[in-house]
Amino acid sequence: MKTKTQLLAEKSVFKTLLVAIIAANADTSLHDEKDDYVVDICRHFAMLFHVDSPSSSQSGFMHPIGSSLPSSINMGSRSRCNTSSNLRELDPLIFLDALVEVLSSENRQHAKAALSALNIFAETLIFLARMKHTGMLRGGPSTPMLVSSPSLNPVYSPPPSVRVAVFEELLPRLLHCCYSSTWQAQMGGVMGLGALVGKVSVDTLCIFQVRVVRGLLFVLKRLPVHANKEQEETNHVLTQVLRVVNNADEANSEPRWQSFQGVVEFLAQELFNPNASMVVRKNVQACLSLLASRTGSEVSELLEPLYLPLLQPLISRPLRSKNIEQQVR
Repeated sequence: MKTKTQLLAEKSVFKTLLVAIIAANADTSLHDEKDDYVVDICRHFAMLFHVDSPSSSQSGFMHPIGSSLPSSINMGSRSRCNTSSNLRELDPLIFLDALVEVLSSENRQHAKAALSALNIFAETLIFLARMKHTGMLRGGPSTPMLVSSPSLNPVYSPPPSVRVAVFEELLPRLLHCCYSSTWQAQMGGVMGLGALVGKVSVDTLCIFQVRVVRGLLFVLKRLPVHANKEQEETNHVLTQVLRVVNNADEANSEPRWQSFQGVVEFLAQELFNPNASMVVRKNVQACLSLLASRTGSEVSELLEPLYLPLLQPLISRPLRSKNIEQQVR
């Protein structure tokens, strides 16, 4: 049995090793075309997360039929078992932390290597989830669903029943990158989110939609005016997320509708924000136009319920108290 101090030290060393391995894949002098070491590591952790998914772990805790142990004893023994196991084994979530750390590196070649590893990791998870889903349905439909307009860079998403739980751990880590102090780390978050669009199920993305939109707009606010390429990449990911989640065919779903209302309200706040830059304002206007077109309505119809609470702060102060740029908006 290891002590917590020993385990923390091992976690730190293990994360450092993973960071070094992922980043080293960007060095051409160290790269061997016949060596799939990083690929194998990504697939290894994908299999670990697949085995430890909620459906698998629940089955692991099942007791024999007719067991006379009370539920309180079962829960207590399970808790002690988990604590004991945690002190013997390293948490595979360390791999996610290492992946995100390299993705947000100031060395953009390292970040690209991390993005490649992320794609391999995510694609392996999707493959395993689809295999499990197909096996359960004995050959039932498991083909991806087209969730965006086929004329504009079509995005495919796994069927609703194909859920990868670890994505719900990865998304908050990538969102955290968007609020980092350096633009490299912020763009690492953008790249990671862009890689997961089309891999994360629509239902999961729906849960995170408002937080993702908020994070991407934060990046747009912090990027310098001359960073055209980074602005275009961030705007592209933002547009893809909105197109994937806000599908008119699923608009009658209550979670989708709540997520839709939440993102419209947030975008409206940004639109009426007198301190918003022209870049942010143009992107917000484009997002609202996209949402309106997805629902077959006008932007004015989307904003109508929000006019009063959003206009009141604007008209409460005299126009002459604002600077020239704010007055002309």
